[in-house]
Amino acid sequence: MTSITISHREMRLAESVSKQLANALVRRKLQPAFSDFYITHLAGLTPLIAVLDTARLGDHNPYTSQDLLHQLSTDLGGLPVYLSNHSGIRYVILLSPLPKLPRRVDLPLDVPRGKLAIGVRFSGQPVLLDWDTMLHLAVLGATGSGKSIFLQSLVLQAIRDEMQVLLSDIDQTTFGMLEGHPNLAAPIASTPQEALGLIEQAIAECDRRAELFKAIPERPQKLSEYNALMVKQGQEPLPRILVVLDEASSVLTALGGAKGAMGQALATLGWRGRKFGIHFVFAAQEFTKDILGPVRDQVGLTLCFRVRNAQMAERMGCKRAEHIPENRPGLAISNRHGPIQTYFVEASSLGQGQKLLPSLNDLELTLFTRAQRETSGRLSIPILVGWGQRERAARQMLADWELRGWVLRDPQRDNARYITSKLAEIMSPLHGDASYRQAGQAPSNPAR
Repeated sequence: MTSITISHREMRLAESVSKQLANALVRRKLQPAFSDFYITHLAGLTPLIAVLDTARLGDHNPYTSQDLLHQLSTDLGGLPVYLSNHSGIRYVILLSPLPKLPRRVDLPLDVPRGKLAIGVRFSGQPVLLDWDTMLHLAVLGATGSGKSIFLQSLVLQAIRDEMQVLLSDIDQTTFGMLEGHPNLAAPIASTPQEALGLIEQAIAECDRRAELFKAIPERPQKLSEYNALMVKQGQEPLPRILVVLDEASSVLTALGGAKGAMGQALATLGWRGRKFGIHFVFAAQEFTKDILGPVRDQVGLTLCFRVRNAQMAERMGCKRAEHIPENRPGLAISNRHGPIQTYFVEASSLGQGQKLLPSLNDLELTLFTRAQRETSGRLSIPILVGWGQRERAARQMLADWELRGWVLRDPQRDNARYITSKLAEIMSPLHGDASYRQAGQAPSNPAR
């Protein structure tokens, strides 16, 4: 096992920061109930980890608020303070200077299904969000900061995950290449009133999905549960929906601010949408004071590219975003993951009317190709196990493929699962062979 050497300077700094951290909590009438402090080296960084004894805290919320993290950072002379609450509550204070991030990182082609790739951290590790549990996003950035490219990467990934999209583009510079795209659930909004119409459409879809959820005895609590039940019944699953409101601040201002029609509609969508698989993104160059608080209450992740307003950035959890250089497009400060170099995409990859087919990993392509050639497209747990897959993995793969409409049970063939024409269409360009599209056997109750 490799040993870690901590210098005397680092130890003295850690001791000083530990005392300051405890005093900062006391000043805010919070318990400095630390059970442990430790310092380590990780990916070129030197973090101090302060572990709270949660059994002694009572209400945990005051210890995990973004406002407190900002205040602690200020009390510690600007040292970045992050929260880790995967197992208990831990404050991570970065003692070392931040290393440099790459200037450009292309969006990977192999982003796992059901995940949203945001960018990379200093450690080189990707920031991946799970659509099923993802909170809404706020994205801030001046012209030329990389905000528009980031929004395009979100939409591209949503389309690859076969989601529907609702887009507002008041300046008509971010999403113009998507006009007429088959995944658009409505025309791209170019006026504040059209943007309000999109949000109202999303709320109406919440109402429709609420009735569908109620009609099922199992009463699912989220979209993934509902879709799993639908697949078992041989019914069509519901797609997720991504709503992107670019230039959100100007739209909200034009429609009465946070208390106006748009503000109220967004508040409604904020607390209802996630359950029904409807996610939205606020994007703007900056937020005014009256909009700042309500927007912050609606989102779980904030990304600030280069901004002009230091106070606004700090209140959104993106302290120092105003110092991002003009020559670093794509570099952002997040309220949860610190600095991130967001992924880059070419606008041409969202070409007008282009259908972005979902990607298959190498294992899936191998298994589907073998099924086409050896079993006439039939797939089952015993077949996959016979081809070297573990039973549990085989079961999970089939469930996932059914949700995506790639395989479906055919009542006319012993209710066995068969590859659908939808999957064959995806496979065809990968093989450069139209015969694969023809080989997709549409069951008698085919997927869309």
